[in-house]
Amino acid sequence: MVEDRWFLLEDDDEPDEVQAAFINALRERAASWSLAVNDVEVLLPDYIAYGYDLQPGETSFGKLLVYADLPAPGFNRSLLTVGAYLDGSTIYGDKLHNQLFTLPAEPTPLAFTGSGSPEELAMITGDWFETIWRRPVIRHEWLRSGQIYADRFLFADTGQGLSEGRVHTVALGAPDHIVHVRGESTLQRVTRALPLVGGGLGE
Repeated sequence: MVEDRWFLLEDDDEPDEVQAAFINALRERAASWSLAVNDVEVLLPDYIAYGYDLQPGETSFGKLLVYADLPAPGFNRSLLTVGAYLDGSTIYGDKLHNQLFTLPAEPTPLAFTGSGSPEELAMITGDWFETIWRRPVIRHEWLRSGQIYADRFLFADTGQGLSEGRVHTVALGAPDHIVHVRGESTLQRVTRALPLVGGGLGE
């Protein structure tokens, strides 16, 4: 039996038949996820509240959103917000703005699309989240007087930047340490390693 604690909706939310089927199928898929229950949520967002203008024929609760924040264990920081919008028989996912939940103006390398039944789309979406959660994440650290002066989180497999502290790291040269943060990797700590080629940082 799948635990009902996955994807709890607000009391006044009324998903339609397609949305309900998608949520139920995604609950089944979530049983084997490496994601934690608190990492991911389902919303029926109002377009206006989340930065979208209504299109002809669309209602304010026309699209279901499932989104998740990629955590950095031990660092009290969210590295990336990703999510997927279900619109009938199609779904589109990508990096999201971490407050407005809007999609980027141009698709990022994380983007995916799919079409099919609610059950098929739930499986596609579940696989997408699982793939992102399994990707290795590392942390570049720059030291001053033996203390961490600046840091930057990246996907280790592509070098795509995810998050950095208040100090911009682009001009700091090679990091003093590279630390494995999460995902499938055996990296522990590297001293004076060459920096990865960074992509754009998340919102």
